[in-house]
Amino acid sequence: MRMGLGIAGAFIIGVLAGLAPAQVGAAEPEAVARSFSEALVKSDGAAARAMGTSQMSEAMNDASIGQLLGAVTAQTGAIKSVGAAWHDDNVGVYRRYRVPVVGELTTIDFQVVLDADARVAGLGLLPHAPEPAAAAGPREIEVSVGPADSALPGTLSLPDGDGPFPAVVLVHGSGPSDRDENIMGNRPFRDIAHGLAARGVAVLRYDKRSYANLPSLTAHGAALTVQHETIDDAVVAVALLRNRAEIDPARVFVLGHSLGGMVGPRLATEAKADGVIIMAGAARPLPEIMVEQTEYLVALDDTVTAEEAAHLAQLKAAVAALRGPEPAVGDPLGVPSGYFADLEAHDGPTEAAALDIPILVLQGGRDYQVTKVDFARWQAALEGRPQACLKLYENLDHLMRAGEGRATPEDYATPRPVAPVVIDDIAGFVLGGCRSPSN
Repeated sequence: MRMGLGIAGAFIIGVLAGLAPAQVGAAEPEAVARSFSEALVKSDGAAARAMGTSQMSEAMNDASIGQLLGAVTAQTGAIKSVGAAWHDDNVGVYRRYRVPVVGELTTIDFQVVLDADARVAGLGLLPHAPEPAAAAGPREIEVSVGPADSALPGTLSLPDGDGPFPAVVLVHGSGPSDRDENIMGNRPFRDIAHGLAARGVAVLRYDKRSYANLPSLTAHGAALTVQHETIDDAVVAVALLRNRAEIDPARVFVLGHSLGGMVGPRLATEAKADGVIIMAGAARPLPEIMVEQTEYLVALDDTVTAEEAAHLAQLKAAVAALRGPEPAVGDPLGVPSGYFADLEAHDGPTEAAALDIPILVLQGGRDYQVTKVDFARWQAALEGRPQACLKLYENLDHLMRAGEGRATPEDYATPRPVAPVVIDDIAGFVLGGCRSPSN
């Protein structure tokens, strides 16, 4: 079974354990690459082996580490320091990082190769090269979303000029997530924020409550719902923008991704948003989608082990208990049953059809987490609505990244940006409304 990003599964494990499946092995890869290099330079074989794959750990015995350091110091002289790691390139699911090793005579680079779980899978020596200069980003202001005792840190990205600008609030998918919606080095919210700011639209993104202040959620106990987890903070974020001089208070939109898109119509209503963008928004009950995702992942390698079959059967039994004629109480899927009951009491497409604001629905054709089945439900509900645009991008995945072939969890191990066409379409919608027919 290849368990990857489950839009529901991420939340189920994430809220209670503080870690989403997408974040397994989630030490930042740059930090792993540098720590591994420091361990080698210090001849700390035990520490280096603890960060490696089984094959790499076997190869990195004390004798081989000694030989490596001898080869390094023959070029550099005595080692003085180890610099910050930076991402160089990718080969398949492997990510290669350069770590400068500074000596008395010269500097060389360790090339540290990480696998999809951020385990060290390879090591090489390269002539030193400086990290390429990063592209300049937009003007950004640090802000706080919510009351002082439980505020969430956020970033407001602004276009050039004085404004007032139209603005978009970005609302996360399921599971703990930072303001960039960082998933294995992919940062779709940062891509969208920077791209929209370059096109004349301000963007507010903030750390999700389950990421930045988990105790404020667990305090709700069995009463926890998506209202506490997601909607309340989005409503506050919209109000925050309307009170800033840089922002046009009559043009504040919300963009919900995945779970955020599923509840997009609800939060648009509560926040009195001037428009809503639903990006890869689920339109079916999450337990149903959880089973579908798991079946897909189990079948990816065309074999089903006994362990996989047992896991799938256990999930189906929990879903049946939750959704049966006498629904189970407690947390058969890892979060309070009331969380799912609250979600199923609202139908996103039906609520979207009742909105009297512009609506943009975006869907990737390669998305296996939220699929064309969900997109068809948004289409059916919004058919004939002059203020509604729906866009299907056949070659994009759940994070709106371009790719080819069958999508898999391993795809996320190769960070790629949000496709520019998506950012263009969002900017066009915010600045000019729905300007093309649904598809």
